Amino acid sequence: SLESESNVSLKKYCVADNLDLTTILQEYENYYAIKFNRQPKITRHLTKAEQPKFNSSSNKPKLRPIQSEPNLNFFNNDEKKPIMTTTSPSPSIKKSEKINNNSLANTKKEQLNEPKLDPENGVIIHGNSVNNNSNKKKLSSNAELKIQDNQVQVVEDDLYENKMLKPIPNWGGNLELKELATVITREIFSKNPNVSFDDISGLEKSKKLLKEAIVFPIKYPELFTGILTPWKGLLLFGPPGTGKTMLAKAVATECKTTFFNISASTIVSKWRGDSEKLVRVLFDLARYHAPSTIFLDELESIMGSRGEGTEHEGSKRMKTELLIQMDGLSKTNDHVFLLAASNLPWELDSAMLRRLEKRILIDLPDFESRKNLFKIFLPTDMKDGYGNKMVMENLDYERLSILTKGYSGSDIKIVCKEAAMRPLRKIFKLLDLKDDPVEEDETVFQRDLISQSDLEKAIKTTKPSCDLSLTEKYTKWQEGFGSV
Repeated sequence: SLESESNVSLKKYCVADNLDLTTILQEYENYYAIKFNRQPKITRHLTKAEQPKFNSSSNKPKLRPIQSEPNLNFFNNDEKKPIMTTTSPSPSIKKSEKINNNSLANTKKEQLNEPKLDPENGVIIHGNSVNNNSNKKKLSSNAELKIQDNQVQVVEDDLYENKMLKPIPNWGGNLELKELATVITREIFSKNPNVSFDDISGLEKSKKLLKEAIVFPIKYPELFTGILTPWKGLLLFGPPGTGKTMLAKAVATECKTTFFNISASTIVSKWRGDSEKLVRVLFDLARYHAPSTIFLDELESIMGSRGEGTEHEGSKRMKTELLIQMDGLSKTNDHVFLLAASNLPWELDSAMLRRLEKRILIDLPDFESRKNLFKIFLPTDMKDGYGNKMVMENLDYERLSILTKGYSGSDIKIVCKEAAMRPLRKIFKLLDLKDDPVEEDETVFQRDLISQSDLEKAIKTTKPSCDLSLTEKYTKWQEGFGSV
């Protein structure tokens, strides 16, 4: 009878008579604390004896007495407050109302009869609208007007100082999804990276495409309709240290969108089924906080090529969910943009490449870019914390650019840092030889300026991090799969 009622075969299962409910509860509390980093709240239903008793008479709402003459606080305290009455208005008031109505009707007719002037050079375009009237201007939501010396100035506020995120949605009362949303929310940029597009030397094609995909659709939405819907996905690939992450920081600084900085550790979970849920929650939050940008760094660690027999089932489910969510972006008008970066694009799944509409090679800097990088890292007017000059004025930037062929942007920065450390090492030797402590006002020695020889010696001791044969591989992949 027990087997038929429970629909459980007693041949496969036996009664567990050595279980302790207290042990089960403790194990669940430990599991919940490890997964969500807080203790669970355990509840139970109240019995009839424990339920509070309510007095029916005390629950009746109390009605306020009706005031026959309520006051309207439209004026200041010093002025007389009008009283609502049921008397009809006087004839003089009716006459004035008719005059006002006639004047309003005449002004509307004059406005309708005015000739509409067409712009001489086509459609006038300005922020957040496309209009035929050049006198109308719209300000962004985070702009203020300041009047100084009879002139109106527009002052843009700092997005990261004044923007407050909306509270996490309720997710239909699902506590598990709410906990996962808290994990994703931690990856939203709350501090300004302070990197602009002007700080990045070269990479003009990448900057232009990023503005086409993020900045212009938000600023001029009427232009991006139909076939001109903005790009939903962009892949930056190339050797390490060429500025892919710098471009992402520039997007977070200048594009004024909610920026999600996502890595593999954010959406990969050891708990079964949580990785797919984290991906879905990520895209739902991006739509919730739109306009937003999702940055996936080191994409090959998340979306490697499928079909390998050794791949885990959970990894396959996560990749499938990510592809489904990206398909959803292309079918909606939500301002959600996916920016991805990869050092190994040939390891990416082909389905992922199809969803990343633009694939741009971020190659090693050319001659002019290397020259500009040296000028940015070591300008001739650079000073230290004491206000002393640090760099000699006769640096040969062109020769430095020739000597650093094959170096990435990060390699050139390391060269400049190594050259700046050489004069300091001489000071450290003198400090070690001096036995007495150095007083604050005592001048012991003077630091040498960074010279051309310091830079050339730093170039000899600092080798490039990228192999030239690898750059040829990036170029071939760009010819076969690139989309600029």
